[in-house]
Amino acid sequence: MTITGGSTPNGDYDRPVVLISTVRLKGIRLINDATQAIELPGASLFELEDLLAKHHREPHSIIGSSCIGASIIGGICNNSGGALIHRGPAYTELALYAKLHEDGVLRLHNELDIELGDSPETILHNLETQNYSENQPITNKLASDKEYSQRVRQVDEPTPSRFNNDGRRLHGAAGSAGRLIVFAVRVDTFEKPEHEQVLYIGTNDTNHLTDIRRHILQNFEDLPVSGEYIVESLIIQSIQSRYKEQLVVELSKTN
Repeated sequence: MTITGGSTPNGDYDRPVVLISTVRLKGIRLINDATQAIELPGASLFELEDLLAKHHREPHSIIGSSCIGASIIGGICNNSGGALIHRGPAYTELALYAKLHEDGVLRLHNELDIELGDSPETILHNLETQNYSENQPITNKLASDKEYSQRVRQVDEPTPSRFNNDGRRLHGAAGSAGRLIVFAVRVDTFEKPEHEQVLYIGTNDTNHLTDIRRHILQNFEDLPVSGEYIVESLIIQSIQSRYKEQLVVELSKTN
C-alpha cells in the first residue's frame, strides 16, 4: 500500500518501463540467535517484526516511509529510514544480487558471506530451501549502519549527516535503487527496548524544534530511536477527517 506514490513509476518516461513483482519470493530466516536475518525480496517489515517478537528483538524499521508493509530489500536498496536517529539509514554490505556488467553479461554476486555453492542455480536453490546453517561465522562486513548515531551528533559540521547518494553508504545492494536484481540481504536485528514512550511536541515556531533537536543530539547519552516532523495541517485535515479509520487499522502495529 503506497502512501506517497514514490515507490512506483508515475508519469511519462523517455523509455519503456518494466515492473517485476517479487512479492511471491517470500522467505525470512533468523540466524546467529536471531541477531541477524536473511530475507528474500518478498519479505516485509511486518513479517520480520512478528518473527523477532518472541526473541525480544525488532527490525531496523517497523513501517516504511513510502508504503505500508514495505519490503526489507526495498529499504536496503533505497537506504530508507530517514526518521531513524539511532540506527540511521537501512544498510548492509551482505547481499546476493545479479548485476549486468559492461561486457553485457549478467553475473550473480554472493556477498552474504554464507556458503551456498558455486553455480547460480545451486546458490539460488540453497537460498530458497534454506540449505545453510543458522549459525554463521561472524563477519567483519557491516549489516547495519553502526556509525550513523555518532555522525548525526555532529550538528555543527558544514556537511549534512545524511543525504541522497551518500557514497559512504553505497555498497552492493545498499543504495542500488533499481540498478541490480537483489535476491537476498543479510541484516542486523535490534534488541527491543524494555520501555517505550512516544512524545508529541507542538509549537508555532520551528526554531523551538531546532533547539530541541540540537540539544538532544549534543547532550543525550542515549539517542531516541526516531524523530519526525509532522505539519499541523496534515494531522488535522488528512488524518482526522479523511483517513482516520484506515490509518488506525493499518498502523495499529506501531502502537
